[in-house]
Amino acid sequence: MGETLSDIALYHEHRVKADADGLVSERTWDDLNMDDVFLSADYTSSCVGRQYLYDVLHYNRPSAIAVHEDILHTLSSDTTLRSDIQKELKKLNHSDACSIASLLSADHPVSSRSFYRLLRVLQFVPVLSLGLLYVTSSVWFLWLMLVGLLVNLILHYRKKTEMQAYLFSVPQLLNLLKQSEKLAKRPLCLSVDKEITGVLADLISLRKRLASFRMGIRLENDLVLIAYFFTELLNMFFLLEAISTSRAFFLLQGKQQKIEQVFRFFGLVDVLCSVSMFRESLPYHSLPGRCREGESFHVADIYHPLIGHCVSNTVTLHGKSVLITGSNMSGKTSFIRSIGVCQLAAEALNTCFARSFRYPSGMRLASAIHMEDSLLEGKSFFLQEVQTIKEMIDLSREGNHLFLLDELFKGTNTVERIAIAKAVLSALIRQRNIVFVSTHDIELASLLKDEYDLYHFCENVENGVLSFDYKLKPGPVTERNAIRILEICGYPQEVVQEAYSAVGQTSQL
Repeated sequence: MGETLSDIALYHEHRVKADADGLVSERTWDDLNMDDVFLSADYTSSCVGRQYLYDVLHYNRPSAIAVHEDILHTLSSDTTLRSDIQKELKKLNHSDACSIASLLSADHPVSSRSFYRLLRVLQFVPVLSLGLLYVTSSVWFLWLMLVGLLVNLILHYRKKTEMQAYLFSVPQLLNLLKQSEKLAKRPLCLSVDKEITGVLADLISLRKRLASFRMGIRLENDLVLIAYFFTELLNMFFLLEAISTSRAFFLLQGKQQKIEQVFRFFGLVDVLCSVSMFRESLPYHSLPGRCREGESFHVADIYHPLIGHCVSNTVTLHGKSVLITGSNMSGKTSFIRSIGVCQLAAEALNTCFARSFRYPSGMRLASAIHMEDSLLEGKSFFLQEVQTIKEMIDLSREGNHLFLLDELFKGTNTVERIAIAKAVLSALIRQRNIVFVSTHDIELASLLKDEYDLYHFCENVENGVLSFDYKLKPGPVTERNAIRILEICGYPQEVVQEAYSAVGQTSQL
């Protein structure tokens, strides 16, 4: 590979400027460790495929992958065909191919038509002056030749400076067009986008012009110093490179939409191959479905794809949301994250990390799992949390959202934390929203039992050994083992006893 996540993100940065519908927020992306999920799901063969996959995962809406489940089935059953396709895809596996995304914007150095005509005239001035000098022996034509050479030298290097940013992207674009033509000859790939042959035909003139542009670059980079010097003299003397690049960018203007269609065709073919391989790496998976009558949400044997030998869990909702209690490390947050990751993978990859996964159509995802102080903005943890939850309350009015929350308002005192959390959690479930929330405050279980289904994770302490089964159990947590864990970890006995005494005093208040 060789490219960084910043390189891979270039296409998404271009895409989001024109299409923000269903975009996953940066907070939710980070909450769910989606960079790591992307790396885990990435079986692509090209930089273009990786950029397409990275972009697709950023949207909480059905992707084009779901439309091509029949192609996925073919790729999974015919691994020889898949390998043949991947050989073509790997022709764009160099990190330079990431720069193609920079050509999709409309902001490129395009010379005016009059400047282009001037270049065409100036390219003949030195050789014409040389010919006239030979015929007439007039010193004026010598000066004209020298002035022409100087002007061409300036224009040559001025144009070369403009083209520095395109030394990698333009040759890779040519490579993309060539390999896309090869893919389009395969019936399976053509079925991904039946219009692609017409689009590629419209870009033939651009491809031919890019070929000469690419030849100049190959000469500059691949040949020895003498050949480079000779080529540079020709380019300077006749302005060959300046004219060629100017014509190429004239042709590029207005073609960005068609180029992006080719980019997405190539990327989608790669991602379909990738998803078929990714599914084979999973312990099991299912296709997403819609809720049955009476259900509001269902998941059976869900697991987190980043956790090895992950313990699976099942939950079915009938109009209520979920409140989970339990101690630290027992599995609460991992379970909530697995719900969010599965939801995004269901939409983006048409792949669920569960035996079955059913949810309402059009459901949007928002989360508040991992929050910190914002030193740069001067915000305390509590203020940061308050503003984040306010955004979620505003979203809740739109309805049909899936909210994932972990330990609400832990930045403030117990009494007010419980009161605020109760009010917020009651507000969020209106308008057909579903909430999965974890908490240490078991008092919330009794306050919200009419609106939330209660579940818990718990730890086992036997013979001085702490263990977890990571199984989701119905009802609120009933045991308090936090002080017992302190004792196991070797806290001084007087500290442990005083903690037990304080618990007794608190329970009498």
